[in-house]
Amino acid sequence: MTCSRWPGLGSSIALGLLLWGSLATTTMAQSAAGNSANARSPLGINIAALNYWSTEWPLLDAMKQSGDWLTQCDRHTSSNCSLPAPASEWDTREQSRLDLDSEGWVRALPKADDVGVHYRSVATMLFGGNGGAYPSGQYTVLYDGEGTLEYGLDAVKDAAGSQPGRDVVNVRASDAGMLLRITATDPRHVGAYLRHIRVIPPGGVCNDDPFVYAENAAACQGRYTPFIALDGMERFRFHPLFLHNLRPYRAIRFMDLFRINTNAGVAWAERPRLTDARWSSRNGAPVELALELATTLQADPWLNVPVQANDDYVVQFARLARFQLPADRRVYVEYANEIWNDQFSAGAWLQQQAVQRWPDRPGGPSPFTRRINAYGQRAAEICALWKREWGDARDRVVCVLGGMSANPWVAEQALQCPLWAAENGGHACAEALDALAIAPYFGSHLGASRWANSVVAWTGQPDGGLTLLFQELTSGEILDDPKALALPAVYRQIAAHRALADRYHLDLLAYEGGQHLVGIGPAQNNPRLEQLFLAANRSAAMGALYDVYLDGWRQQGGQLFMHFNSVSRYSRYGSWGAKEAQNQASTPKSDALMRFIAAHPCWWSTCR
Repeated sequence: MTCSRWPGLGSSIALGLLLWGSLATTTMAQSAAGNSANARSPLGINIAALNYWSTEWPLLDAMKQSGDWLTQCDRHTSSNCSLPAPASEWDTREQSRLDLDSEGWVRALPKADDVGVHYRSVATMLFGGNGGAYPSGQYTVLYDGEGTLEYGLDAVKDAAGSQPGRDVVNVRASDAGMLLRITATDPRHVGAYLRHIRVIPPGGVCNDDPFVYAENAAACQGRYTPFIALDGMERFRFHPLFLHNLRPYRAIRFMDLFRINTNAGVAWAERPRLTDARWSSRNGAPVELALELATTLQADPWLNVPVQANDDYVVQFARLARFQLPADRRVYVEYANEIWNDQFSAGAWLQQQAVQRWPDRPGGPSPFTRRINAYGQRAAEICALWKREWGDARDRVVCVLGGMSANPWVAEQALQCPLWAAENGGHACAEALDALAIAPYFGSHLGASRWANSVVAWTGQPDGGLTLLFQELTSGEILDDPKALALPAVYRQIAAHRALADRYHLDLLAYEGGQHLVGIGPAQNNPRLEQLFLAANRSAAMGALYDVYLDGWRQQGGQLFMHFNSVSRYSRYGSWGAKEAQNQASTPKSDALMRFIAAHPCWWSTCR
């Protein structure tokens, strides 16, 4: 197929309280030979973006997931610290005035008599607002340059144990988190500003194995190496508990890690780099980090391409992936994420490009239809570029088109892409693709305004409404709504997309999936509904329902299933994580995922 390109379309939970139990205080006995736990696994997992509030801490350098710089002032020491709301001493909102180097480190702070700005120091948050679900103990902060670092909230500096370039910080974890503040930098004005700050947590590894965590030397049966001794060693970039949680999964989807829903990357040269001060920015973490993680886990990466990425970005992405991935790994390539979903800005951007390409005409297709055609086109173009770069290894590239579970028309229109096919010799976009993927979530109807009052009424039952909730999720017969996404309706969605995939000779995958209990619109702020949904996600009944649900996916012809997501805090915004925190030993949902992996080795013919 000819690969064309058109202008403008380039390419306070009670968590921290119970979690350092059996998993975290003992050595994780795993083989140093690599990862074989996912050899026949039928499941993959989505991992979260790097955030300072996350209950998942993937890295041995916590600075990489710290929050953006806060510009701060102190009214007790500065006469220029009176600010109108929403600015405040905590954040004067003068980030645009920061003097940053190319990696994001602060090169200079304003002088005390500078009346042009209010801020006099900068600060960043780590682990704030995550319910204290991060390690207490002694942290080590390493840095280059000269200046003054101060610590606050959960963090207290051990002055006696510290020395230039190396601070020792004692931390008692709470929901407040850690504050790191720079109050002076490069005092001699010789360019020796504070930079390359690394925040190393307590704990270590046993026997030089990146998969084996020990809280301390006493917990290690063998040679114990504290994390601080591993600084700068790429082989030990990831926290062992993070790797432990991901070992059973065949594939890792990096959509959120790349922040694809906000990622405005166009040019490859402008992408996030491993040398950046943090990897929690609007454009996400570096591609190299994802490839490194997949290689460490011996898992297949599922890589999303930013919606605005140009052809060179796509080619360089493909080239890097082929260079960095082992020869036995596949790679799943998906353009953007849920381009049909108006909740994300990518769809609006692509629709604008599509309307420019195919202008309005009487009786012509709607702007949305043109958007979906453009999605199919660009997905096909990206696939062609990847396969060309991979050459004789092209069969290891699995090109994925994302559909909309509730509406098979979306996938069908993108696969047919009649607007582009008319300009491309009649070739449908499906000809360039390998797989159709959907997100067969269940239970979203329970959070809709239409049923909120009925569902809230269930909470008056002796069990708080759990029995009725799980009866509804299983059968859909309690609310008796034909649009309800109980399991029978979800199975119908899967079957419809299986038939569509068969028509175009495509695999059927789930790019996301699992429960979807979350309030929608005003219902999101209903505390009784929130508590019911939280209790349901923590219930053994949810694990049992996952058993049925995942087997239903298999029986309806689904293949690789990517659960959403690995670890995240439960709240009124959803309870997406298989676990609520990285240091949680198990949950009903995570146990169900492990049971399914053990009971159902991958069943499709191309699994290897």
